[in-house]
Amino acid sequence: MPTIYDVAKAAKTSPASVSRVLNGRQGVKSDVELRIKKAMETLAFVPRWKAMDRDRILVFVPDNERIFDSGYNARIMSGITDAAFSLGYGLQLRPCAFRGKDIEDLRQIYMRESVCGCILISMHQGYSLPRQLDLAGLPHVVIGHKGQDDGIHQILLNDMQAGRDATEFLLSLGHRRIAMVSFSHVDLGHLERYRGFEEVMMAQTHEKPVCIQCSDSTAEAGRAAARQLLSPRERPTAVIVTNEEIATGFQSEVKAMGLSLSKDVSMIAFEETDILSLLDVPITAMQTPAYNMGVEAVNMLFSLISAKPKQSGENLTKHLKISLVARYSAAVLAGS
Repeated sequence: MPTIYDVAKAAKTSPASVSRVLNGRQGVKSDVELRIKKAMETLAFVPRWKAMDRDRILVFVPDNERIFDSGYNARIMSGITDAAFSLGYGLQLRPCAFRGKDIEDLRQIYMRESVCGCILISMHQGYSLPRQLDLAGLPHVVIGHKGQDDGIHQILLNDMQAGRDATEFLLSLGHRRIAMVSFSHVDLGHLERYRGFEEVMMAQTHEKPVCIQCSDSTAEAGRAAARQLLSPRERPTAVIVTNEEIATGFQSEVKAMGLSLSKDVSMIAFEETDILSLLDVPITAMQTPAYNMGVEAVNMLFSLISAKPKQSGENLTKHLKISLVARYSAAVLAGS
């Protein structure tokens, strides 16, 4: 294992200067500090006191102060926590905008934080960080979509199949005028849910189905969508809502409009927590296995950390099923 003396020799400076950089103290010129950090990276240097405690996982989360207000993210984090602790790993969270990182920055983060791997909770597919981690050869797993869904080190939901399953269930109840209310399709998961819905509806009606895209995932967005869809006389008899918060607003507005959920309009929503089961009319749901996503991410990362070098690039992507839970909001269409 390289020592600070090896680093000092490679950087052509003194061990005292290396020690100052390691401990974040001032007194080292910027060009010397740069040489020291470069030497640490080249030598794969880890301070002895950190090397003895390299049993932590770094979790990158989107840089949003209310990120865990979402039931989806909170359940993922709960799964990560339980699985990591059961394997003897500690956790360190780091907010990240997922842009502007280069390979050297990431390697320095790994060294400085003394972690053995990282998990990224991805909210959208446009992030550059997963690509940089691939290039840097650092053990990592992405929960959700990344810029290039190349089938490497990802935990994904089978969103398209879930869209199909929800649509086919409503068709089996006799509904033909089915609409969708979705979060914006800039999010690949919601786009995939729509594609599954569209595929089944096109096969049945040969017409492009109605879909309202919401720019934010709030109850107010759901209320606005309900007013838009349910005011015309030829309103849909059933609706699929791809987000839990939007769904709670939608069902609230149904009631405010003097309509009855299940009698006047059936509804299926994608569910992240137990909220939809506790409403006045418990909502039939496509239940997202968010907790299991966190567990599977830790298990996958453990396999990467434990793998031989030649195995680390193997295709380890795992798709998790979204299951339908029948409740009372989706009913057989009268007269069917």
